[in-house]
Amino acid sequence: MMTDDEKREADELARIAALETDERKEDEHEDVIELALALGRAILECGGELQRAEYAADRLCRAYGAVDTDSYATGTVIILTAEFADGSRTTRSVRVRKDVVDLRKLERINALSREFCEKRPDVAEAAETLKAAAGAKTATLWQEVAGVALGSFGMTVASMGSLLDGLGAAIAAAAVMLLAYFLSRLMNKFATTLLSSFLASTLCIVTYLIGLGDNLPTMIVGEIMILIPGLTLTNAVRDMLCGDVTSGAVKFLQSIMVTLGLAIGIAVAFVAFEGVLTGVDVNAVPAAGAGGDYFPVVKTAAGVIGALGFSLYFHIDYRRIPFALANVLVTMLIINLMEFAGGVTEIFFRTIAAAGAVTLTSELLASRLKAPAMVFLTPAILPLIPGGDIYLTMTNTVYTNYAEMGARL
Repeated sequence: MMTDDEKREADELARIAALETDERKEDEHEDVIELALALGRAILECGGELQRAEYAADRLCRAYGAVDTDSYATGTVIILTAEFADGSRTTRSVRVRKDVVDLRKLERINALSREFCEKRPDVAEAAETLKAAAGAKTATLWQEVAGVALGSFGMTVASMGSLLDGLGAAIAAAAVMLLAYFLSRLMNKFATTLLSSFLASTLCIVTYLIGLGDNLPTMIVGEIMILIPGLTLTNAVRDMLCGDVTSGAVKFLQSIMVTLGLAIGIAVAFVAFEGVLTGVDVNAVPAAGAGGDYFPVVKTAAGVIGALGFSLYFHIDYRRIPFALANVLVTMLIINLMEFAGGVTEIFFRTIAAAGAVTLTSELLASRLKAPAMVFLTPAILPLIPGGDIYLTMTNTVYTNYAEMGARL
């Protein structure tokens, strides 16, 4: 029979053991939340959608025992609250600092998200696996440079430029890509875009003046395609349509600021070379593109070639590139059929029709191939970016032709 002192000691030991158990559970819960936040951040930092990051974080917490979750993601922060079966409720947040597009890494992290939820590995082991995947390098700098050069060549020819224009734009794009790679480590995105657009325009002007190009506007249009924040603007509109008004508005403002930097860079280049550009119509658009009567075919092929280059730049998995290019072909066929066969002159209606079609096909491909829809959608919407109208808006602003500028907006 236990004495009173022994009973008190046993009760105290039981109480301490219960507290230690609760503390271990609380630590485990916090580890799960930290893993979920790291997963969401990794998705956003390689170009994933806000909804995907929120869904992945919620689903992972529930897979590890959470009974209720609530997450909120913007382009710069993720906030996650999770409640577990023992009644404990914890809220944590994490900053999102990088803003790049790496679709191969996105697909890898998306696969890890499904694996964690299905197999529920040890949290520490899962965190190490995720850290390795998020920090892995999926492409070399030279692949990115080659992709940008090929993409600029294709988009220049698709914008009614000649093959020579495409070659000049490709050379300028490759050089600017190398420079921007190092500038991005020293400057913010606005300053990097401004200086890159200035140097890009300068290189296009120089190559044009030495005879490596037939039409300066088409060269610059094709060359600056990689600098135009088309993806950011697309994501901003999508976020606002999905109800994420705050995040959408922030991204929209970011895209406006980047576009402003792009415009200033081009304007400064034209002002700097105003003397040697005397007699050159910087607003001139060729009456016909390469191939003459067969330009629709050339435009389609050039659009696919350009999308191939940007697929390399965005690190799309090689196995997915054929499917992504098939989606690009859908875009080009719809645009050309509506413009050249259907007589639809308004770019707005052609863009809406093509965007709707490739969004649907991207979702179908994503469901079939178990990959994020962004992998197939991103290359397909690049030919829809109105690079020519953006360029002409900038040049008409520089030369105070405000009536034409307003018509291009």
